[in-house]
Amino acid sequence: MRLRLYAVLAALVGSFLIPATPADAATTYRGDGDHLQRIRATTTPGIAQVTYDGDGYFSVWGLDSNGKEQQLLANSAGSYKGTAAYNVDTSNRLVALKITADAPWTIKLLPLSKARSWSIARNGSTDDVLRLSKPSRGLHSLRIRYTGGGYFSVWALDARGRRSDLLANKAGAYKGSVPLPAGSKYAVITADGPWSIVRR
Repeated sequence: MRLRLYAVLAALVGSFLIPATPADAATTYRGDGDHLQRIRATTTPGIAQVTYDGDGYFSVWGLDSNGKEQQLLANSAGSYKGTAAYNVDTSNRLVALKITADAPWTIKLLPLSKARSWSIARNGSTDDVLRLSKPSRGLHSLRIRYTGGGYFSVWALDARGRRSDLLANKAGAYKGSVPLPAGSKYAVITADGPWSIVRR
């Protein structure tokens, strides 16, 4: 009985000595070819930084607990490097990643707070997620330009990282000025060519 009590106490003490995972820690997965990567199930919004070094078709789908393709995080014919947001809808629950590839890939999962900072102007040439230091207040506009030939979209997310407004949605080149809804803190860009966003 005494030995059993000592064992229980040792287990309890050991659990307190295990360092907690930092809230801003990144989790990185690497592979080569098709793969099903299980992750710790989460409903918290975050970003996925994805790279792929092949020439063939490549995609990354986020799966729910039933194995259903729920969130498309990357989709490319050939090499790819970009950032996508996940769990941006309240119904989302990411439990695994389904990777289709014929060459090496890397996926890094990070908190949404690690998205690229954005104050006035930002530009890029692929999928990206931008972060304001504080949620937008008052009346602001975004001057958006895209010169690629594929699908292009810009979504605004609120301070919780939840999808709120579709700001741009076009197949092909785009140029326009749109209002930025008050309370917006993130912008999620889907693009396969040069783009720029200027906040006014």
